[in-house]
Amino acid sequence: MFRFQKDQLSFEVSGTMFGGQPRRRSSVLIGSVFYPDHSMVLDRKTGKVDIEKLEKKVSRAETCARELEQGHGCMAYLDHEDAVHGLLSTLSDVSSGPILIDSPDTSVKLRALKEAESMGISSRVIYNSLHGGSPPEEWSSLAEHGVDSAVVMAFDSGDLSVKGRIYILDNGGRLLRKGLIEMAEENEIRRPLIDLAATSFDQSAGSALRALTVAKAKWGLPAGMALHNTVETWPPFTEMDDDGKKLFRYVDTAAVTVAMMSGADWVMYGALESSQRALHAAAFTSGVMAQAVEDIW
Repeated sequence: MFRFQKDQLSFEVSGTMFGGQPRRRSSVLIGSVFYPDHSMVLDRKTGKVDIEKLEKKVSRAETCARELEQGHGCMAYLDHEDAVHGLLSTLSDVSSGPILIDSPDTSVKLRALKEAESMGISSRVIYNSLHGGSPPEEWSSLAEHGVDSAVVMAFDSGDLSVKGRIYILDNGGRLLRKGLIEMAEENEIRRPLIDLAATSFDQSAGSALRALTVAKAKWGLPAGMALHNTVETWPPFTEMDDDGKKLFRYVDTAAVTVAMMSGADWVMYGALESSQRALHAAAFTSGVMAQAVEDIW
């Protein structure tokens, strides 16, 4: 519900625009595929996928996004090096949007960079993510393989305050000799996405929302988060039985709108199967925010 005085930068990844002033751009929603136990992955070690099911889910999400004038991308969770080629090639064939690569294993993500280069899709890739614990070779590998977009995560487990999140971006805080923003520039990451690191509910997710607004005001770079991560750790859900947890989807969708109302340029909403409710909630939020700031433009 605001206008930033700082010029807001924006850039395109695979036809999708990230960043800008509220009202003058739509937030990009990002859905996850190939996550653990995802039914469309037939063999996690070889990367065999139910292509028909994947194509149907992706098409539904991208069609909905176009109709509602929202951006959309997919995040590929990768956990085996030998599966990287199959999963990435299949996703790139059925999707037209940006592709985020994610894995708990750095070697798998670096393999994904090589595969993306060999497939000619490096310009579509967003690396997820670089943070205070990422080794130098991980930072430098992006430029080596033609990838210039990455999620830069503002997380310091020892300081979960707004200042802690901003300091690690600005000057390195307690962990680094220089800030993550400067490190991204030095490593030719020309299209960074700032992630204010909303993790579990008990790790001060609310400060991530405030830090998002500060980051956009200070740098003007596209900023966002995966606020849905905090929902499953919200205390009432940890104590509910299975019937009670059916309420999860409503709160999970609300997390999309909460992030957007704080100015998020992009939001990770969880499983791709949730795309339609997430996108409709996002479109409604975009509409009322546009009305709210109409008289200040």
